[in-house]
Amino acid sequence: MIDILMSTFNGERYLGEQIRSILGQSFAEFRLVVRDDGSADGTLALIEELCREDERITLLRDSEGNLGLRRSFMRLLEASEGEYFMFADQDDVWLPEKIERSMEAIKRLESSSEASKPLLVFTDLRITNDRLEPIDDSLWHYQRLRPEISRDWKRLLAQNVVTGCTILANRAAARAALPFALPEMMHDHWVAVNAAKFGKIGYISEPTVLYRQHSANAEGGRDFGLKYAAGKSLGLGERIEFYKKAAAHFGDVTAAELLRLKAAENLKRLFG
Repeated sequence: MIDILMSTFNGERYLGEQIRSILGQSFAEFRLVVRDDGSADGTLALIEELCREDERITLLRDSEGNLGLRRSFMRLLEASEGEYFMFADQDDVWLPEKIERSMEAIKRLESSSEASKPLLVFTDLRITNDRLEPIDDSLWHYQRLRPEISRDWKRLLAQNVVTGCTILANRAAARAALPFALPEMMHDHWVAVNAAKFGKIGYISEPTVLYRQHSANAEGGRDFGLKYAAGKSLGLGERIEFYKKAAAHFGDVTAAELLRLKAAENLKRLFG
């Protein structure tokens, strides 16, 4: 059984379409677990209505209130009991064979790995505008990302290439990612680095998600170029502090090495 973990916040505009795309998957053996992070619109009422329509949807109720995106997703992971888990954003649309294709990929990993090891697969995404009109058929192309670096946990720590809403991972990957010891990291980055360090990562070089871009995106896909890279460089001091904490936690790497790996990867993204 797969637990699909979705955190919502003021998402009623696109939520119904996203959940119906999940319910319409070719692979149906899943439980959709939703945690609302304190919405002030009609999100919670919509979730409750959809729970009544389909028994595969479960609302995780807790007393912790607004945790923010990262901690809310990790709270869902703490509550998950499935053999596998996936993350789902509230505003995308899943292509019909997303789960099926991801399950095929993780089964291939399992055939060549120890069952007790963390295993994770991820995919590309098709970028669209808020009306689901195409912007680019590949996030990896649009942002000049190289998914193969995910197999080296140090490079992945320096430059995340794993988008959370495309992840499928096993129970061992969940155990490796708990507790959430670096809340400065995005939840998907944290889960992926732990899987890469202690287990194995695979990827599918085709989109499985319509990645909707709109004004309220918590995270999103922006074209990578000189202007984008220059803007990111303004936060260098903050990045150094993060790398220091990350190096101390994961060990066997230094902040200087992470900065070097990040710079090298950005040069490859800019100049090929």
